[in-house]
Amino acid sequence: MLEAQRGAFFADLPVSLAIRRDRLRRAVEMIEKNADALCDALAADQTNQDIVSARLTEVAPALTALRASIEGVRRWMRPESGRGLLARLGGKGDYVEYLPVGAVGIAAPASLPLLRTAGVLAGALAAGNRVTLKFDAASVQLRRLIGELAPDFFDPLELMVASGKDFAQQTFDLLVTSELHEGDGATIARSDKSPVILGRSADFAKAADKVIARKHPKGGRAPLAPDYLLVPDEQEEAIASWLWRAAMQLGANEAALPGLEEQRLTRLLDDARARGGEVMTAEPRGSGASLHIIRHASEDMLVMQDEFRGPILPLRNYARIEDAIATINRRPPPLAIYYFGRNTAERRYVLEHTLSSAIAIGARVPLAVKADAGMTLNIDHGEAGFRRFSRTRHVCRQPLVGLARMPARDGGEDPGGAAPALH
Repeated sequence: MLEAQRGAFFADLPVSLAIRRDRLRRAVEMIEKNADALCDALAADQTNQDIVSARLTEVAPALTALRASIEGVRRWMRPESGRGLLARLGGKGDYVEYLPVGAVGIAAPASLPLLRTAGVLAGALAAGNRVTLKFDAASVQLRRLIGELAPDFFDPLELMVASGKDFAQQTFDLLVTSELHEGDGATIARSDKSPVILGRSADFAKAADKVIARKHPKGGRAPLAPDYLLVPDEQEEAIASWLWRAAMQLGANEAALPGLEEQRLTRLLDDARARGGEVMTAEPRGSGASLHIIRHASEDMLVMQDEFRGPILPLRNYARIEDAIATINRRPPPLAIYYFGRNTAERRYVLEHTLSSAIAIGARVPLAVKADAGMTLNIDHGEAGFRRFSRTRHVCRQPLVGLARMPARDGGEDPGGAAPALH
């Protein structure tokens, strides 16, 4: 069911304001229409609580938290920082947007289980996530009741109540497992490899120069260095040639690989050749690590599976931009995405249908993103809960200064950049 939830989540991107509000309203309706039964269940589970106190301390505040999210989510979704033509003319066209995380697991706490679960659920749904709930063993009646009610208000791919014992072992994109007030209840897994998407409208020569410039420092091990390329089927050979030429023009790499890393690299290259890959090696001038470009790379190659950062650059082919996005979304969200292309609709599609900690339009380097993007999140209510159930993405665009005077050229980079994906 988790993979089905995750598949439905990606198919739903971008998650609109209307969808988020609709889910929050259904959560309100589920609690509101069944308030008496919920009070009975809470009183039965907790000997120190009666029906009246359950209504005052849990049911009513839970509804308040959910309604506050309905009212606030439009404002919370808005991208932040420099927007508009004047900001971009001043070189401040970058902005931050808030993306959903994906499939979220929430283990309800034993104390105030309805109130605190509703507060967390409000943030998760407002942020556009799919949710699986797991109630504490002490909340027998509440778990039974919510398990019976949820299917009447939610598709299981939106919200479901788990009953199995392996909840904490599931590979949720975000998992809340401990008492929420302790401040260490949710963890996002480390980000995956950083891809480069070359659209058919890109200037391949210019893009190759920029990709190699990002890949060259520290033997390919610099933070945010591209890990693999997604290229149009019919352009792979030409793009590989441009990359090879760009790598050959650079001076020696300042950081040759240590012995063990060199052995790992050799193993990856041998595996790629055995699986049908073609390795093009660019030898830099002087000493240092060579750059190895792998054509016809496939998902089963070790180079696409191992956590290896070095002078190796696989090329994955795609027929449609949707196929390229599907390749990215089959893996954990990347730390950074680089996109090259002047097709406005395609650029918008990439922004709206991917998750990442940063996205660079035309190779604007997202310097503000930490390389160790694995992070622990605290869970609060209201806007703080929304933010912490969201993946913050830095969108980096080329400023307009100087570009407006450049003559148009076929396949060149678009000086216009991309508008924020969420409004």
